[in-house]
Amino acid sequence: MSIISHLLSIRTSIYLTRNILRPTSRLIQNRFVSSTSLLLNKPDIKSSTIPLELPSSEKKKAKYNISWKTVTVTVLGGASLIAFIYYLDQRKAKNRRKLQRAAVGKMAIGGPFSLITHDKKPVTDKDFHGQWLLIYFGFTHCPDICPEELEKLAEITKTLYKQKNKQQYPFQPVFVSVDPERDTPELISRYLKDYSSHFIGLTGTREQVADMCKHYRVYFSQGPKVGDDYIVDHAIIMYLINPNGDFVDYYGRNKNAKEVADAIEQHMNTFKEMNK
Repeated sequence: MSIISHLLSIRTSIYLTRNILRPTSRLIQNRFVSSTSLLLNKPDIKSSTIPLELPSSEKKKAKYNISWKTVTVTVLGGASLIAFIYYLDQRKAKNRRKLQRAAVGKMAIGGPFSLITHDKKPVTDKDFHGQWLLIYFGFTHCPDICPEELEKLAEITKTLYKQKNKQQYPFQPVFVSVDPERDTPELISRYLKDYSSHFIGLTGTREQVADMCKHYRVYFSQGPKVGDDYIVDHAIIMYLINPNGDFVDYYGRNKNAKEVADAIEQHMNTFKEMNK
């Protein structure tokens, strides 16, 4: 009886083990298979985010995008360069037309001359070519007007000499005596030292001085003598001559030193642009 009971107990255990553990085993197996399947079928993040090779349509799109950017930059750069060159040409032509208009109807001022300097050196107009001249006609015995104008000329000279490094041609102030009988080279030399060491004084015979004054349309006339003294009446004008020896502008007593210096600087810049 005990043997039979023992056998029944073993059989019951085997039955229970088969019926209880088998579903669990199947469940574990199914879960393992499911997990394995997910791992095997998991998408590659790198390959999905950054494909190893773009599709042909994307390649063409990227290629045309880069090409159009390059073309656009090139076209804009070329157009800007052409516009800048055109602007420079137009400005140069405008300055040329301005000078041409200014020359129309202008009196013929200036011309050849032959005089001597305050250092007793003979000179002609050709010796001053390549320089900007600002010429003033006066005389050393002038009581008031000439000293005022020469002080202004000295101030103009000082201003322009500060900028001589920027100038293509040098600036030279010139004093021409309209009283050659009294204004010897020695007297002119002493007289000009009181104003500026940069001045060049010119004198000569009465005929030589009169000839130059005629070319520059400068009026001068000797007044009545009082003993050995007399006054010379003359035009009070400064004449600007360019490096080619051509008359450019004139300045009267109504212009101060700064205004004259600024005007001369503008003429210098225009001349430089015209002769590049």
